[in-house]
Order: sequence, then C-alpha cells, then structure tokens
Amino acid sequence: MKKYYDVHNHLFNKHFLGKELMYRMMKELRKFLDFQQDRSLDRGPDRGLKKVIKSFRRYKNAIRVFTRKNSIAIYEELNKTYEGEFILTPLTFDLTYCFSPSADRDIQEDTQEVAQNASEDEMSILFGLIEKQSRELSRDFNPDANSEGDNLWQEYQEEKSQFLKEIELFQQGEPEDVEQESGTRGIFKRKTAFDGWKEQLRQIEELKNHSDYGKMIYPFLAIDPRRPGIVEYAKDNVGKNKLFAGIKLYCPNGYSPTDPLLFGSEGNRDGLYAWCEDNGIPVTAHNSDGGFATLAASVVVNGDIQVNGKLHQLNNELLKFSKKITEKDAIYERALALNHPLIWRKVADKYPNLLLNLAHFGGGRQLEAAMDHPENKTLWSNQIIELIKDERYNVYTDVSCFYDFDAIEKLINSEVYPKIQKRILYGSDYTLLLLFEDNFEENIRLFREKFGSDFDIIARDNPEVFLKNVI
Repeated sequence: MKKYYDVHNHLFNKHFLGKELMYRMMKELRKFLDFQQDRSLDRGPDRGLKKVIKSFRRYKNAIRVFTRKNSIAIYEELNKTYEGEFILTPLTFDLTYCFSPSADRDIQEDTQEVAQNASEDEMSILFGLIEKQSRELSRDFNPDANSEGDNLWQEYQEEKSQFLKEIELFQQGEPEDVEQESGTRGIFKRKTAFDGWKEQLRQIEELKNHSDYGKMIYPFLAIDPRRPGIVEYAKDNVGKNKLFAGIKLYCPNGYSPTDPLLFGSEGNRDGLYAWCEDNGIPVTAHNSDGGFATLAASVVVNGDIQVNGKLHQLNNELLKFSKKITEKDAIYERALALNHPLIWRKVADKYPNLLLNLAHFGGGRQLEAAMDHPENKTLWSNQIIELIKDERYNVYTDVSCFYDFDAIEKLINSEVYPKIQKRILYGSDYTLLLLFEDNFEENIRLFREKFGSDFDIIARDNPEVFLKNVI
C-alpha cells in the first residue's frame, strides 16, 4: 500500500523540552483569554469559564502525551491514529536561545531558569485574568450569584487544582537513563539535565534506528545559527541515508532568515542554503504569526528584518522589541520582524532551486484574512501565495496545526486554490496540535473530508516531490 506523508510533526517529550512546553501551554491559554477580553460584549463570564475548563482538560491530556517515556512512545501514540499509513518527517526543536535572556551568540545563563520564570509569570497572569473575569460567578465574591454560576466556579477551582498537580508532575526530574554532562553548550555538551539538545538527538536516533518504525521516520534537524558547530554537524548528518533528511528553521527565536551562516555572504553561495540547494535538501521554516519566539527584550541580529513592509539589513546590531514577551501580540511583533515572507522572498531570489516549505501557511488567522481579501497583496498569507505561485521558485507551504477549518474551507473554495494546490503539503503539527485539538483522530478525518480526492495530492504527491532527494 502506498503511504501518505505527514511533513510537519514533532515527537518530543518533557525530557528535553519540559519547561518550554509548559511555557507554550500557558502562552496559548493566555492568547485565548486576550481574545476573550476583546470580545467581552458577546461572551459572558460563564461561557468564558466553560472554555477555560475545557482547555484545562485538553492540556491535561496533552501533558500525558508529553510525559511519555521517549520519542518512540510518542510515535506509538500518534500511530494509534495513523496505523502505519503515514511516513513522518519529525521536526526537531532548538529553543535554547529562545529562552536565553540575551539571545545572542555567546550565552552563559542557565536558560532553564529563564524558561521556568517565564512560565510562572504567564501562569500568574493567566489565573489573574481568569479570576478577574469570572469571580462574580462565585458566592464567595458575589452574594447574589446564582447556584449555576457558583457550581461552575467550584468546577473551575477543582480543574485548576488538578491542572496544577499535572504541572507539578510534569516538572519533576528526568529519568535515570538521561545522562547529565557538564561543559559548554554545543552539539555534544549541555549545561543542565533539562538543556536537552543532546537528549533530543539521542531519542531521534533511537527512533530512526528502530527495527519496526525506522523506515517510517525521516527527521529534520533544527538549525539555530547561534549554536556553535551546528552547520558542520548538519553537513555531516543531513541527507539521503543519513540520520536527518532535512533542515528545520525557527527564526522568531531570535535570528534572521538571511543570517550569513544560512544565506551566505554578499554575492557568494557560501551559506547553508547553498549547500541545501546543491544537495537537494528540503528546508521547513516555521512561518506563522504565532508559536514560540525569543523571550528577550532585544536580540543581536545579523541579517535582514522587516519593518513596515520594507527590509532593513542589520550587521550584528541590536533589534529592540516594544512589547515584553508577557504582553499581548509580543510573539506577533517578533514574527513580523524576523520571519516575514518578504525576507523569505529574498532567500528564494538568491536560491530559486531551494526546496523551501514556509510552514503553517502564515497561520489560520492570516490565511482566513487572505481568503477574505485576495486583492490585498500585503497580507501575510497572500505573500506566501505569491511565492508558491511563482514558477521560478521551489517554495511550498503546509497546513499544519489547523483545527478550525473555516480558513481551510475558504482556501479550497477560492479561485487561487487550483493554481497552488501542487505546492501545499499536509502536516499535523502533532504533538503541539494537542494544545488546541481535543480529538486528533477527528482532525485527520476532517482534513480528508474537506480536501476529498485532493488529500492524495497534498499528503502523497506533493510530499514525494518535496522529499524526492532524501527518501
């Protein structure tokens, strides 16, 4: 039986991304609450609290997946739905510099302390927002509250208590078989047990070498140009019949897509993109207005940034952000500056044969705006569409982490869809999808239903072209 492909998924667990995953959970729930406040006129506190309770329950289920023993166990959990039908390209993460206070090329701080403090800050703000909006339902604060509202408040308190217990268990130490080493940050050293880059590589290698599962796994190596030795490691370990099949980039963590280690020096093909282009190595780049982003208030950037629709080149200069990471739209601000499609167009111009996947299609909010306003070429997802329509380039996008299918339906029914369907890839974003989706099996069913026979195109034909040189 011919296989499908899930080109965007993650098989990480808490033993190498513990505090980072907890931070993401808090940030996503905060995002929902900020949205809730914006729409306070049509959403009462009781409806909002019901949503919060539902989110807590979903996050508890996600935590139980994140706490599986290793990446093999995460794969087995995912495969309960896929049943061996999908080849996976699990994307690794390098969030070390994302959680660094300085987010430059010479960090010495313990990033796990930063990650924990950030998570605790988010949690404190989170519960404050929830309870400020909802305490009027409780008779402890409002003697006139009705029994239904008071019962809902008590249910929230119980769910909150259980959620905090799950978080406490989640933060407990690593298993005995996770080796701890001292030394400098790099490919083979880590400062603390939770600085899990080496452990992540170990688990991916273990999965890739698994006698039953290895033939279904083609991992992508996360590249952060600030990590010492990473480009040399990539050239030794990425390609056909090697541990990794492709490259993963996550620029909002604090670097530009045109960083010289990636882009090369002016007028030269001496960066990682040139090597990928010459060897047919596919590159997947996070490209939405959400997700992770540097916690730092400023970063030293070497490369282009986007400001008000124009590119500005920085030469190891400080980029300052106006919003603290705990503020609303802080991630969006970092994404606009460091990950905008305009910067990726410059990459495609220099490397037109680079197999490049701008993942997430800009995100659900951006894609829906583009579908509603196809004439507005300044919109994020419309700029991605212009790139994937351009036959000079080998640019793709994927539809990973979609759980509200309004944007997908608008895409499929749009006039532009037939022109770009050959450049759309299916991806799930599992396990991060579990932070948004209650039922993964239903999610894949809806993808198949909405795309119909075109699901074979986005989940089989197109990925085979994207991955043709490495599988």
